[in-house]
Amino acid sequence: MRRLLFSTLLMISMTPLAPGQGAAQKSANTSARKAIETANKRFVEVFNKGDAVAVAGMYTSDAKVLPPNSQTIEGKENIQTFWQEFITMGVKVVKLETGQVEARSDTAYELGQYTLTIPQAGGQTITEQGKYLVVWKRVGRGWKLAVDIWNTSTPTA
Repeated sequence: MRRLLFSTLLMISMTPLAPGQGAAQKSANTSARKAIETANKRFVEVFNKGDAVAVAGMYTSDAKVLPPNSQTIEGKENIQTFWQEFITMGVKVVKLETGQVEARSDTAYELGQYTLTIPQAGGQTITEQGKYLVVWKRVGRGWKLAVDIWNTSTPTA
């Protein structure tokens, strides 16, 4: 009898306390993913129009951008200046592809791939591909970029 009681208690102790938590977390991830994919479509739209003001408006007030080979850029005004310089340099088309999203409460992270197209003289273009990681924060009913970092997948020469 003791052995049966001990075995039963052992099995109960190994059972998750909240079996529905997995489904709730999956639902939160799905919801966050949809919202983040929508925000990314907006980012692409306004970037491709050359609207650095609208791009910067997609970031939290205390956001940080961590571009490759550069210092950290903090705050919306500086982020707007950065993106305007990026656009002025000639980057005309950006594509984003969300790979993975994990959400916890009002924070989520997104891993994805990007493609940049830069027109050159004579009608040629340069295409760069890479990966990114974004930490998103829920602000009101939507999501805003809080930390944005990326780097190229092109090997160094």
